[in-house]
Amino acid sequence: MKKIALLLVAAPLALVACGGGSANTQPGVDLVAFVKQAGSKTAGMPSEHMVMTAKISAGPMALKMNGSGDFSNTTKQGDMTVGMNLMGRNIRMEEVLDGTTIYMRSPMFSSQLPLGKTWMKLDLQKAIQSQGLDYSSMMSQKPGDVLAQLGAGGSVKSLGAETINGAETTHYQVTDIDISKLPQGAKVAALVHPKYGPINVWIGKSDGYVHRMSMSFTYSAQGQSASLDMTIDLSKFGEDVHVTVPAASDVFDATAMATGGFGG
Repeated sequence: MKKIALLLVAAPLALVACGGGSANTQPGVDLVAFVKQAGSKTAGMPSEHMVMTAKISAGPMALKMNGSGDFSNTTKQGDMTVGMNLMGRNIRMEEVLDGTTIYMRSPMFSSQLPLGKTWMKLDLQKAIQSQGLDYSSMMSQKPGDVLAQLGAGGSVKSLGAETINGAETTHYQVTDIDISKLPQGAKVAALVHPKYGPINVWIGKSDGYVHRMSMSFTYSAQGQSASLDMTIDLSKFGEDVHVTVPAASDVFDATAMATGGFGG
């Protein structure tokens, strides 16, 4: 499990950062198609602000995370500050996403970095491809595109009106997820055997954007299992975002730690 620790920590940022008329549905409207359209519309925005809470469990490890950040879908960059509680220990982490590379800085591992290095980076493309998966058909997907694919693989029902961060929304739930309809679904299923719970999405009544989505899934590899529960709030669509990428002289490349397989 050591080799997937970095991917577990990086996953929430990587999932969100690549992500954005009227949203009132009428009787007879195909809810699956409607949720897909809302996801695509949200993903098409130039930028968004994100607030995230997540819980990752892997064997005896329990990691709770909460954070917020801003992301540009135009430049494929974002930054985020995350607070974590790992086995009762509170940890702060800064994260920067630049294309397919994620940079992380935290007291959790600062003492283990080479002298003069303050950031650790992970090449997500290499890490994914090392598992025999096609990065371009998986991690390049925007959050809205991922949501649309999940919606197409299951069924959708409306759970009624709710107010999310001041926005009037309608709560929809996606169930019966069919992983075979996801990118690289067969390979992912063979590698980590994921099982999805319901996906919940809150779509704005006046703007048609996804204001909140929550999801959960479990996966296992080589006899060890893990689970992720995550909620994402999106807002400030289209506002200017400026990201500072760490200088190469300050960075230690940890990609090799995550490219040797999901076991070990």
